[in-house]
Amino acid sequence: MFSFGKRSVVFVLILFIVIALVGWAWRQRDSLPFITKPLMTIMSPFEYGASRVMDSLTSSIHIVDVSLKNRIEWESLEKENADLKSRTVDYDEVVAENDRLRALLNFKSTHNQYQLLAGSVISRDYGTWTNTMIIDVGSGEGVEKDMPVITPSGVVGFISDVYPHSSRVQLLTDPRTSIGAIVQRPESRVSSVVRGNGNVPTEPQFVNIAKDADILEGDTLVTSGFGSIYPKGLPIGTIVSIHQNENDFVKYAVIRPSVDFSKLEEVFVILKSADTGSYEKPEVTPKLVPQTNRDKVEGIKGAAAL
Repeated sequence: MFSFGKRSVVFVLILFIVIALVGWAWRQRDSLPFITKPLMTIMSPFEYGASRVMDSLTSSIHIVDVSLKNRIEWESLEKENADLKSRTVDYDEVVAENDRLRALLNFKSTHNQYQLLAGSVISRDYGTWTNTMIIDVGSGEGVEKDMPVITPSGVVGFISDVYPHSSRVQLLTDPRTSIGAIVQRPESRVSSVVRGNGNVPTEPQFVNIAKDADILEGDTLVTSGFGSIYPKGLPIGTIVSIHQNENDFVKYAVIRPSVDFSKLEEVFVILKSADTGSYEKPEVTPKLVPQTNRDKVEGIKGAAAL
């Protein structure tokens, strides 16, 4: 513990008296100018310094306060901007979906000859040797194997495998796919087969066309109705180029499909068609008629007749 001597007590007492006198003199500075003026002269630098320190401190506190408020406001604006972007994305997605569904609904309402079932694409398998996709409707919804799959733009493919609530669609671009097609132009009406191209899946081909057949770049191909899968008149694609070797008796054309397979999200399955123009497989087995002398001369074995 500290011990205070007489000198310390006297010093403290004198200091107390001096402080008291200075305080009294300061309160009486107007009536005692000869005392207060020297004190003010002495205290002015200290007062100015203290004022500057307080001003700096106040300015610093104000800057920190403004910075904190700006930071909070910036974070709030950033969050609001993110929310607006999210809402914009959601809105754009809803608008795009509404446009697609409206197109599907309009197509269904204007094609009463088809019993259509809408389905959504849930997966895709685009390879070199296969081009298929899975849709979310199956046998439970009435889907059967070999049913045609279309969009308002045209032919997509056909059902190759059926599951309880999903189905696999073999696409037009699959190299295993063959579709009877006919040139829509009235002056032409050339018919043959559209096949998938394994080398370039995005470029199916209109093949086995006679060398002198009337086909032109820009011609539209539609389903011919020959066969038991596709009704007649569905858009397939447009001829973009024609190819032929000098020594060949046939030529082929590269087509651009009517359907953009990279953007498929919803499709229609044709459950039933009232199109009488489609070809149905004959139920009666043809039989051979007896040969004639002419048949024997020309080497024909017989002619088919019902």
